Amino acid sequence: MLGTVGKILISASFVTSLAAMIFYFISANRDENRTLRIGNWLFAVKAAFLVVASGILVYLIFQHQFQYYYVFNYTSLDLAPRYLWSAFYGGQEGSFMLWILISAFFGFGLMKWTRAPYKAPVLFFLTLTQVFLLSMLLGWDIFGLKLGASPFRTIAEEMPNAPFLQANPDFIPQDGSGLNDLLKSPWMMIHPPILFVGFSMMTIPYCFAMAALWKQKYNEWIGPALPWTLSANVALLTAIFLGGYWAYVTLSFGGYWAWDPVENASLVPWLIGTAGIHTMIIQRKSSIAQKSSILFAILAYVAVVYETFLTRSGILGSSSVHSFVDLGLYNQLLAFMLVVTLLGLGLFFWRYKELPSPEKESKFLSREFMTVTGAMLLLILGLVIILGTSSPIIGKLFVENPTPPEISFYNDWSMPIAMVMAIFTVLGQYLFWKKYDAESLASALINPLLVTSAVTILSIILGDVRNIYYMVYLFCGYFAVVGNAWVMVRLAFQNPKLVGGSLTHVGFGLLLVGILASSAYNSYLVDQKTANYNAAVEQGEVTDEQGFKVTQKEEMLLLNLNEPVLVDNRYMLTYEGYELDNSVRRGQQTYRIKFEPVDGGKPFYMNPEVYPMLTTSTAENIQWSVDPDVRTGLLSDIYLYVGGSSYVQEQNDRAAENRSMMQNVAAQDTTADDSPEVQKIKFNPGQTVDVGKFKIRFVDYARTDTSELPPNTSIGVRAQVELIHPASSRVITLEPLFAVYSQDGQSYIYSPPARIPDFDLEFQFTEINPQENNIELTITGLEEEYEPEWVLIVADEKPFISVVWAGTFILMAGFSISIFRHWGRERKKNAE
Repeated sequence: MLGTVGKILISASFVTSLAAMIFYFISANRDENRTLRIGNWLFAVKAAFLVVASGILVYLIFQHQFQYYYVFNYTSLDLAPRYLWSAFYGGQEGSFMLWILISAFFGFGLMKWTRAPYKAPVLFFLTLTQVFLLSMLLGWDIFGLKLGASPFRTIAEEMPNAPFLQANPDFIPQDGSGLNDLLKSPWMMIHPPILFVGFSMMTIPYCFAMAALWKQKYNEWIGPALPWTLSANVALLTAIFLGGYWAYVTLSFGGYWAWDPVENASLVPWLIGTAGIHTMIIQRKSSIAQKSSILFAILAYVAVVYETFLTRSGILGSSSVHSFVDLGLYNQLLAFMLVVTLLGLGLFFWRYKELPSPEKESKFLSREFMTVTGAMLLLILGLVIILGTSSPIIGKLFVENPTPPEISFYNDWSMPIAMVMAIFTVLGQYLFWKKYDAESLASALINPLLVTSAVTILSIILGDVRNIYYMVYLFCGYFAVVGNAWVMVRLAFQNPKLVGGSLTHVGFGLLLVGILASSAYNSYLVDQKTANYNAAVEQGEVTDEQGFKVTQKEEMLLLNLNEPVLVDNRYMLTYEGYELDNSVRRGQQTYRIKFEPVDGGKPFYMNPEVYPMLTTSTAENIQWSVDPDVRTGLLSDIYLYVGGSSYVQEQNDRAAENRSMMQNVAAQDTTADDSPEVQKIKFNPGQTVDVGKFKIRFVDYARTDTSELPPNTSIGVRAQVELIHPASSRVITLEPLFAVYSQDGQSYIYSPPARIPDFDLEFQFTEINPQENNIELTITGLEEEYEPEWVLIVADEKPFISVVWAGTFILMAGFSISIFRHWGRERKKNAE
């Protein structure tokens, strides 16, 4: 019933959104306030419908209504409440709902703060985007044509031909598939909402630019659009940071950026939006760059929609680990992208000749030239990233199965562009606030260049930098920091509100330096033997069996239980075991690695995790994932994850046995004898026996409830036994039963097995000897040969990664100062 109500509400929201768009269009054409007010009321009703529909979906999620496919697909009974909230936007349908809700919220802000003649056309274009987004949620079937995918569709609607539904049409699963384990992170709870705040805000400069073209008012729109654009960029930058930090502390590739299409989906709009901010500021200052400002505002939102198409249409399903699965929305997403792009660029080129052009070309040493050039560099970098992201699609024109570009493609192109941008940030800031000729500018830059040179040389010496390219890169990064800081200090004494731009550029320079230091100069923590091997590899002294030189260094370190190993001549590392925990993820192991500094510093522990990906694992094939542990330091981080362990190997071996058993059954092969080993061990009370990697202790006899015994029982006793697994610190208490009963004049033994599934063991109490005061336990599946517990880890030190985070925060701070400055100016205009 609630699902039907939800579908009706989404349909009603779509219809009222269409009606609001029509009234906004009429109001924009006729400059009528009455139709504008009607459009506003319809917009509010549309938002109310969607709020109620979202509330229903959240209710269904928290009530575990697994008959609904969305609830079944993204939640489970053991999912913590905080992750039930994030499951709301964990799938495509829910994320579209969240996007629309946030965009509608900003629509109310536009109603209040946007002045005529922009208000009606701005709201028209905002509602147009909402109509397309709402269409993704309709789930209508019009003569076989599917329109959208409803979050309220049932399993029966999603899989009508499933055999279990054919047998039982009213089937409701007892549990759901669960949320992707990688998304069970606090960072991923807040990353998507912030990302959609950025996407929603980036719609607004697009709407203002389109309104300016429509109403042929090419200058006034900059004032209200600029604070929204700055805010959109802060939101996207925050989302980029949250996503990068999530990748850093959750994924095992050892970094915070992998140039994945979903990562690029937020980076490209941010780059183009930043380019637009630069040209908007120049337009407001000098009344030029109208064409560039409008074009960048259009392209920034086109980039949002294009990246949405790439990551949600399924077209990059084999090229990205983060892309959504195809819900049949390919054509709708394509239509959305084409309409937004063609409307924007079509209207831009239609009005192109009317757009103001500067009366004379800007001088090279002018703020206009430097700022617009910096904006163009940002655009070029965005286009390079779009080209790389789109290469699997472009490649289909030439090969059947194209592959995405290597990370080196992005690095090789972005590094030189970023270096040039760093230089231009300094030149642009100097020329923005004061006029210079070549001689006076050179004189003004002497001190920043001297400081930059000194810091660069010091970094080269201390960091043992030998790569000339990296030396130049460092110089550019430091120049951006020092040069912009020089300007910032001067501005702070004049008017602190003016430091936003220079502070942002300081953050950009720090970001460049931190990226190089943390990625190109990270070092692996290995023992001396491995370090000698790696040195030999680097010198070309190691060959493989075929005589070819080995180029791959060894990164992993093997640790046996409670056996300390000296690493990097700085730490004694000891593997102290692991703990099994099912509270967050079933089958999760948390490993204890002790670090003892050899210089006498305070010891510390690191606790990386390993867990099976339950959504993709089976009893015959376990897919493992890792959760690294990061020890954060002021100058460097230690980054550690597990590459394998004896426990993981045991589970894989068990899965292989299950797979082999299934194959034997399928082939009807019953000749294979894989019977587990059976051992009989005698114990006295209080005795502990070491067998393999376990300790087994016979604590004492335990009382037996007569109701648990067979009739005519003459002897009935339980043995209280402890199975101790030192590696995981687990103590499992068993009470196997031994009973002797008579039937038809015969005596029988009753000894049911006690199972321990985690270790695949079975205990039976098979004999009692009162004279010797001992018992016999028959244990099935116990390996008597001792195999040491071990863990394989990868630990590396990442220098100055804190500089990456500091640069990002300073970027945010600079943008935020600019937001308050420009928003304050706009509020004064509204008040007037």
